[in-house]
Amino acid sequence: MVRLPALSRRPLAVLASALTVTGLLVAAPAPAAPNHTTVVGAVPSAQTPDIIDGTVFAIHDAGTKVVVGGSFTQARNRGTSAAINRKYLLAFDKATGKVDTAFAPTVDGEVLDVLAGPTAGTVYVAGKFNTVNGTTRRKLAVVNLSNGSLVTSFPNLAFNGIVNDVARVGSRLLIGGTFTTVTGKARGGLASVAATTGVLDSYLTANLTVNHNYNGGSGAKGAVGAEKLAVSPDGTQLVVIGNFKKANGAQHDQVARLTLGSTAATLSSWNTARYEPACRTDMFDSYVRDVAFSPDGGYFVIVTTGGPFAGTLCDAVARWETSSTGTSVQPTWINYSGGDTFISVGITEKTIYVGGHFRWLNNTGGKTEARPGAVARPSIAALDPLSGLPLTWNPGRNPRGYGVAELLVTPQGLWLGHDQPWLGDRKWRRERIAFLPLAGGAAPHSTATAALPGNVYLAGVGGNTVRRRSYDGTGAVGAAASVANPDNTAWSTAKGAFWVGGTLFYGYNGALWRRTFNGTTFGAPKLVDPYHDPLWDKVATGVVINNQNQTYAGVTVSFYPEIANVTGMFYANGKLYYTLTGQAGLFWRWFSPDSGTVGADRFTVTGATGFADSAGVFVAGSRIYQVSRTTGNLSSAGWVNGAPSGAWIVRSGPSVGGVDWRAKAVFVGP
Repeated sequence: MVRLPALSRRPLAVLASALTVTGLLVAAPAPAAPNHTTVVGAVPSAQTPDIIDGTVFAIHDAGTKVVVGGSFTQARNRGTSAAINRKYLLAFDKATGKVDTAFAPTVDGEVLDVLAGPTAGTVYVAGKFNTVNGTTRRKLAVVNLSNGSLVTSFPNLAFNGIVNDVARVGSRLLIGGTFTTVTGKARGGLASVAATTGVLDSYLTANLTVNHNYNGGSGAKGAVGAEKLAVSPDGTQLVVIGNFKKANGAQHDQVARLTLGSTAATLSSWNTARYEPACRTDMFDSYVRDVAFSPDGGYFVIVTTGGPFAGTLCDAVARWETSSTGTSVQPTWINYSGGDTFISVGITEKTIYVGGHFRWLNNTGGKTEARPGAVARPSIAALDPLSGLPLTWNPGRNPRGYGVAELLVTPQGLWLGHDQPWLGDRKWRRERIAFLPLAGGAAPHSTATAALPGNVYLAGVGGNTVRRRSYDGTGAVGAAASVANPDNTAWSTAKGAFWVGGTLFYGYNGALWRRTFNGTTFGAPKLVDPYHDPLWDKVATGVVINNQNQTYAGVTVSFYPEIANVTGMFYANGKLYYTLTGQAGLFWRWFSPDSGTVGADRFTVTGATGFADSAGVFVAGSRIYQVSRTTGNLSSAGWVNGAPSGAWIVRSGPSVGGVDWRAKAVFVGP
């Protein structure tokens, strides 16, 4: 879950987060977004303590200090051997990484969430505990940051089950867990209280019921209720995930969405059936693990465990558009690990960070092994928000253990809570907590494409020649100009090309290649092979198959064998579209220009036909253009919602303006 520091998080809530005064809604200030312009660096800060045992489940950046919750019992300062007893909750100085000796609360159970408290210098703590400093506080309390003393004005709410997650929305604290009563009053996994006084109210009373998988027979049985909460940045939407099949008696398998009004949180009609199937019922009653909104509120992401079951969202990351409506909503994209768990997610303006104990991403066909398209990403990864495919960033984490259980995005970088001593391949000893600062990070590759009026390039015309023509998209075509080909690239054997963000990608010799191109000068060609990483290919995953140590090596995507038959391709909105020899359809796969990863799954544009004669295809704005291999004509049709629309119109050709558009690669560029 994305959590901003106390000074800027100001509950992930805003307009609707307001105080109600004489019936009027008083807006609270909007929280500060992380404002990341790059991904974080791959080298962790040294200013963190070593947490000796257990797992870190919760991290709160309180400005000068960091508060950590989990299942641990001991810690030590970096470079020392002396153990410091800290069961389930500790704080450390953010500048030095040293454990705060003054902050020493005593809690008698695991801490699962920590959040900025109702007043300056306090924090909420939530989890499995029943007492704090010897005083009864069942599952939720407020403590002082200075010394861990209990804030006694916040009452014991006597939850009869675990509190898994809390989120403040203006004057209210929203609470999710596996409880059925609060202060003796019925609440089914969700509740709300006055943020400062802790008085239970009736704002959030949606009732979560029925085990997702368990039906009274065999299989795993878990407590019913909420696992995680995510509030949209504008404070109007709440997404709840957890072990439930119904919300207020209506079918809402493992995920429900609520509208946060001024006086009540009401269950939305938004629904999806994608989390209805069971996953490994012998192990999991429920398999959703975390949810987070993007900083602009445009989408949210859910991550899961569960096993490699085709057609389900088990062991997957899925993006959901906030604007979507209806009762059968589908995700925008899905990224599968192929049988490994995702536990945590955090989102910035540039990327979606995911954590767990996965070995690969883009591994749709995998069943605990790498299949075509698999890209090594041990335990942590940064995903392209458009496509869901991994960015180049790949610090990794080996051994994987239980996994990365918490990801906290702050304006300064990314905090990780986990259960192992190392980041990288046993490279950086950062026991159970680590911080990856923005310093050393790089901006992901641009996804900008060229427009018309502009330049259209034809590579492989009458040999290895590359020509440029200015074109307005309808009729006016400029004279051909040659583009230098100093390294004698064999463009006559190219298989389509597209330009995105300063880079030209093209099919060549059965693979995808990339090089910079500014309209006049080509950079050095590089093979696009994110499926094989020299840093990870020979590293053992910890799994032994047929007496052989499995490694993190991926497998080349199934698109590469298709390249020999590609007749044209282009990039638009996270997708690589392409045509194939003799086939009338238009095909596409997800694509990330940053890493060059091509999606493992091939899709067909519904209703698209007439591409069997293609000798080049590109999109500019609201039009799609196709070159005829038979005639050399350039025709266009409408391009609406990722599909051709309307009739094809010949725009130019040998008999229409005297221009033959046939080439091995046709693309719009700078």
